[in-house]
Amino acid sequence: MRSASSRCSHAHTPILPYAHTPILWGLALLMLGTVPAGAAKLTARQVLEKAAAHYEAIEDYTADARVTVESPSIHMPEMLAKIYYKKPDKLHLESKDGFAMLPRQGLVLGNPFRDLINGLELSLARSERVLAKDCYVIKGSFRREGRIVESSVWIDKKDWLVRQIHSNPEWGPSVKVKLWYTRVARRYWLPSTTAAQVSIPPFPGAEPEKKAEPDQPTIITIKFANYRVNIGLSDTIFEKEERGN
Repeated sequence: MRSASSRCSHAHTPILPYAHTPILWGLALLMLGTVPAGAAKLTARQVLEKAAAHYEAIEDYTADARVTVESPSIHMPEMLAKIYYKKPDKLHLESKDGFAMLPRQGLVLGNPFRDLINGLELSLARSERVLAKDCYVIKGSFRREGRIVESSVWIDKKDWLVRQIHSNPEWGPSVKVKLWYTRVARRYWLPSTTAAQVSIPPFPGAEPEKKAEPDQPTIITIKFANYRVNIGLSDTIFEKEERGN
């Protein structure tokens, strides 16, 4: 019969932990071997491709839109409209109050970075927090109607949703759009609200007045409701817009 001191000595022997050392080292090496693959840095194109998956699932939709415009130079009453969209960029509007113009700067239809991903340059610039979300900041440029457009997009690292877009064309107004989302049919993420800040640059060669105040941007806010997604919209709905009438 073993004494109490013998049992106590055996309970504290270091042989048992060291017996498992090869197994522990093997597990550690296995874990270290899998870290680089999971933690590998994404490229700008890979980030855009992940975000593009949200838009690829949407063939068409209709939505009600409430539009407000705050501008230092023009007055535009609040407008209610019905939006019809079909991939890749077909748009038809029906105004509920007789005013059928909707500023495109506040709309984000389909894939908002389709031109960027196929453009001239593309880089993952940095990370930044926008609308309380940690985002990748992708920068690039592309050609539109023969002119260069510098563009940046902020993509949510968790949900892969575009939270902000900044477009600065070689000629014309620069636009910065922030986006909030709603989930439709428990599957599709679509904007619930967009807020576009439109800044019109001075004409080339124009000398600003010394006492002139800086131009205030125009703010276009669009609130969306009553989405219906992938309902098989006919091309005939968009024929009038395509003819330019």
